[in-house]
Amino acid sequence: MTPKAISSTRQIRVPAQVLWEAVTKDHHLEACHPYIRRHSKNTNSQGISDVIVYLNEVTFTRESTAWMQGTGYDLLVGRADEPKNKVQWRIVSNDSTSCQLTISVIPHAIISIPRILRTLALKLIVRRQVALYLDAVTEGIKKWVESGDPIEKGAFRKHAWFCP
Repeated sequence: MTPKAISSTRQIRVPAQVLWEAVTKDHHLEACHPYIRRHSKNTNSQGISDVIVYLNEVTFTRESTAWMQGTGYDLLVGRADEPKNKVQWRIVSNDSTSCQLTISVIPHAIISIPRILRTLALKLIVRRQVALYLDAVTEGIKKWVESGDPIEKGAFRKHAWFCP
């Protein structure tokens, strides 16, 4: 059973190209992500290959599997020694001054949980926690690109999986 994608979409008041440049800059997650402490330099010239460290020191790797210049990318994200979650970032231009960002996650990391428990975990915990996480991430990106200022980590609700 493959879990369904969980998504968050935000309307952002900057041109799509401005958002694209922001979310593909080195270390950008340190400025806009409410739960990331450190974001390593991208080691791939056309795509993403980096490491993120959350506020509680949980460390994930990110590897791009598809790159659509200017509109999005697909990633495998997770702990180095565990199944990876599939993540999609998509940017759609609304007009010359605004765009839409959608981030979607298919939570494959739960594959290692026995099937009966996996179904319960998905319904009772995982879908809700991933949705809360994605909403905070897209809101952080929106605030960052619209204001030009890094977000304050403490301004967001704590997340059980990524905050101390």
